[in-house]
Amino acid sequence: MLKLLKNRYSILGYLAIILAALLWSIDGLFIRPSFYTLPAALVVFWEHFLGFIVLSPFILLNWKKIKKLSRKNWGAVIWVSLFGGAIGTIMITKAFFSAMDGETTFATVVVLQKLQPIFALFLARIILKEKLPKNFYFWAIIAIVASYVLAFASYGFDIFSVDLFKSAAILAILAAFAFGSSTVFGKRIANHLNFKALSALRFAITTFIVLVYLLFTNGLSASIGIGVEQWQLLALIVFTSGAGAIFLFYFGLRRVSASTTTILELFWPFSALILDYIFNNNYLSTIEIIAVLVLLVSFFKVSNLDKNKVRFTANIIKGEGRGRKIGYPTANLDKTDLDIPHGVYVVKVKLDKKIYDAVMHFGYKEVFKGPVSLEILIKDFSQDIYNQKVTVKVIKKIRDVKKFNDIEDLKRNIFKDLQYIE
Repeated sequence: MLKLLKNRYSILGYLAIILAALLWSIDGLFIRPSFYTLPAALVVFWEHFLGFIVLSPFILLNWKKIKKLSRKNWGAVIWVSLFGGAIGTIMITKAFFSAMDGETTFATVVVLQKLQPIFALFLARIILKEKLPKNFYFWAIIAIVASYVLAFASYGFDIFSVDLFKSAAILAILAAFAFGSSTVFGKRIANHLNFKALSALRFAITTFIVLVYLLFTNGLSASIGIGVEQWQLLALIVFTSGAGAIFLFYFGLRRVSASTTTILELFWPFSALILDYIFNNNYLSTIEIIAVLVLLVSFFKVSNLDKNKVRFTANIIKGEGRGRKIGYPTANLDKTDLDIPHGVYVVKVKLDKKIYDAVMHFGYKEVFKGPVSLEILIKDFSQDIYNQKVTVKVIKKIRDVKKFNDIEDLKRNIFKDLQYIE
């Protein structure tokens, strides 16, 4: 049962990220080129401002959760908004506009922007401590290579055609870093804030950042040059590649590691080929068919190897003793800044060189009231272990934190949680 729950939880995340990548493919192929005559920053401002209008109710509905964010989490929100929302989007838009101008090749922009997974995998390991099997990185590299083949197989690609000294190349590299780092910091905040509130906050802060930039550069006045058809496309972006895609992306990111997420984002060249077949009736070549199969196998392997285990050490401290009063004594830990979502988990606890099965609660004691707490309940264990140090290995998430009707309801749920221990 636990395995089925875990698989369903992750599969929904995989599908959401892939769908977001599909929407970004549609944007790049059919929508973004229509804004070629406008300043890149202006396009980014309006797509975020209109998106913010749609998402803004989620800020009000989740205000209690937002107020509880730590400085560390606020730093992650600002990073995501500045780099993923403002800098990354402006840089890649400018780079593609430069390619359309003939300043550089389209291939140069794409191949350098595709450094994004490299940045994301590296930062996920350093910042989020995501320690994945070696085979994961092997299949990640295979997926990246397959995505390059899909991106260029239809018209050929010569690695020596990449010109690193063009401004567009530098913009593409900056965009790759911005988006890659945004995925990593987005994962950090997605662990502690639901995807609705996170999407709304990102659009709000990005809108403000780009507005300030436009006011300093007098770029906002160019809005008078936006035509009726372009306004319609901006409205379409809100519900597809803009707010809609980010909504799906953060829904998935909460359920999937940052490392797997950045590989699943490579779905876009595959989806671009499918769209090309549907709308232009262009058939896949033999090399493209092989690359598609390799990419799909890589996605399957990467998702199956996404077994990131969080491990940490903490001190046991005195709590309020509420667990003992209801027959389920818990040990309170002094570490409350974990980069995992709030919830109830199956864990392994190492104490005095012995390993115990346990259930861990991480989150607010009462939903969004009081401080965040971290407690472990070791099965069939009642010793006094205050002031001792424990090592905890997180195995699987059971459920989200929820509010109970009364003590009896709480006890029934704790009993159910303990049944998940294998």
